[in-house]
Amino acid sequence: MSEWVSIPCSIYRGGTSKGVFFRGEDLPQDFAKRDRIILYVYGSPDLRQINGLGGATPTTSKVAIVEVSRRPNVDVDFTFGQVSIDQPVIDYTPNCGNITSAVGPFALHQGMVEAAGDVATVRIYNTNSQSRITARFPVRDHMIVASGETEISGVPGKSAEVHLTFHDIGGGVTGKLFPTGNLSDLIRLKDGRSFHVTVLDAGNLTVFVDADELGLKGNEVTEKEIATRGSSLETLEEIRQKVGWQLGIFAKNDAVTAETHALPKIAFVQESMDYETAHGMKIRADDVDIIARVLTMGRLHPTYAVTGAIALSAAAKIEGTLVERKMCRNKHTHDLLRIGHPTGRLFVGADVEKMQSGDWQIQSASLVRTARPILDGNAWFPSSL
Repeated sequence: MSEWVSIPCSIYRGGTSKGVFFRGEDLPQDFAKRDRIILYVYGSPDLRQINGLGGATPTTSKVAIVEVSRRPNVDVDFTFGQVSIDQPVIDYTPNCGNITSAVGPFALHQGMVEAAGDVATVRIYNTNSQSRITARFPVRDHMIVASGETEISGVPGKSAEVHLTFHDIGGGVTGKLFPTGNLSDLIRLKDGRSFHVTVLDAGNLTVFVDADELGLKGNEVTEKEIATRGSSLETLEEIRQKVGWQLGIFAKNDAVTAETHALPKIAFVQESMDYETAHGMKIRADDVDIIARVLTMGRLHPTYAVTGAIALSAAAKIEGTLVERKMCRNKHTHDLLRIGHPTGRLFVGADVEKMQSGDWQIQSASLVRTARPILDGNAWFPSSL
């Protein structure tokens, strides 16, 4: 028996993220063995992931497992994994909206779905959030077209658009859109400090914090700015963990860190203002409806996570949430919420409805991303795994 074996895989960029894509049929059914192989392929744990395909950042250390679905009215099942960089862990609790944008193109190229004409419509079931997503994108020769006019902040150049519509997105993690039962809560930390938060379970379970209460301007574009303006990533992580423990997201004996448990996500929000992005672009207050920064795996997201943007867009439409209050001076009248993030703007829309019971429900959310194939090949790993 050879000391080395290989597995087919592809590398795709989806939105502002990048990851390795596997067909479910090519991976072992034994989940423990599957994860050992994926971790080895990525080169984790190692801060540089020098021994594998990982990109050594949270947005480039992601995995997608895609297979033909047996569910009615669904084409493919998609499982997302956040591969830890410095721990031998893969977190399968969250979904990633950016990586989702490449699932349809991957499935088409792999022959899992067929396109009718020059536009493909792929019906995706995300196993992490137990929700449905519809992806539509232009195609040619069984692949997403190579050119287009769509630009997204955080990705150079223009590409063909991938239109994503998320369905059934409320309560995917906890079973409730507002898992605490409140539109706003007060979280007290061990040192006595307290922070108002809104906790919303849509897209991904997300905790929103007021930038003013953190002592931040809200327009920071680097982690160093956050650390020198009155708050810290450690404070945000403490708030995140406090909410996670209160909601029972973590198991009793879990050793929780930002690198081992991706949920809940945490973000801070601020009223719109003029600011300069990390790449020197001038953003005017009138160009955005709200400014937001989100952390992923304990680090500042270079743009803004799509699933977190879904939660943000929904919260912006619900009176009484922290997010809605931060928009009081600049109520948006557009179909899409314009979110100002460290490298530009993200546009996302949510169809929110208040039921007769008084509860809120998100019918759907939509946005546009881009995606591209980068590599098809085989990843090698020791047969002893």
